[in-house]
Amino acid sequence: MRGSVTSSVKQGPRPYQEDRCYETYIPDSEWQLLAVMDGHGGAEVSDFCANNIFRMMLLDKGNPEYRLSSLVANLNSATCRYTAGSTFSGIIISEGLNTVSAAILGDSPIVVYDRQGRLHISPEHNVRSNLEERKAAEQRGGLYSNGYICSRFGDLGLQMSRALGDVHLDGILCREPDIYTISEPAWVLVASDGLFDPGHLETNRLMEEIREFAKKNATADELMNWAEKRELQDNATALVWCAD
Repeated sequence: MRGSVTSSVKQGPRPYQEDRCYETYIPDSEWQLLAVMDGHGGAEVSDFCANNIFRMMLLDKGNPEYRLSSLVANLNSATCRYTAGSTFSGIIISEGLNTVSAAILGDSPIVVYDRQGRLHISPEHNVRSNLEERKAAEQRGGLYSNGYICSRFGDLGLQMSRALGDVHLDGILCREPDIYTISEPAWVLVASDGLFDPGHLETNRLMEEIREFAKKNATADELMNWAEKRELQDNATALVWCAD
């Protein structure tokens, strides 16, 4: 069940790299932890997460879902006054439970292909593509304009309805991740949206292509090659776990 992990990171056309990723095995719990953070407005928040995830994972005990919830809460407490921001998408693969538990805050996708051949796609906290998330952000005082949520028209906005950091949108952004567990994972992808479509117009169609990659136990490099053939528009990161 421990499986293997592959990773691939590309800067794309941007002059900077704000994606960060983290992977570790926790022997005491027989857990594998993978996380991707897609930074924006600077890399301070994604950097902080990558450098402090392991330490913060040790602050609490409990089952995978509780540990992920606690981790995101601790990361939020530490970064809530940062001007920069970041998504957080993390998974814990439990050998003993034969499960993958996921926590997602933002729009960096988590894709799970299970042993029954079902594809599970994480919710997308993006105000362009998720009308429920847009409405919730507006109810918290946000204003939607040209694909972004902002505090006042003309101010710097964000595609996402949930994120870490972004102090200028505090009170408008939700800081609570969606957390769920899937049994019998066979193949799992944690990625930044640059691997797919940063504009979030083609994501659903591209996920059908991902299904075929999952069936073949594709590696992170194979997925990155697929993304590069479509021409990267953003920083792109892929972490792939595959059962042995």
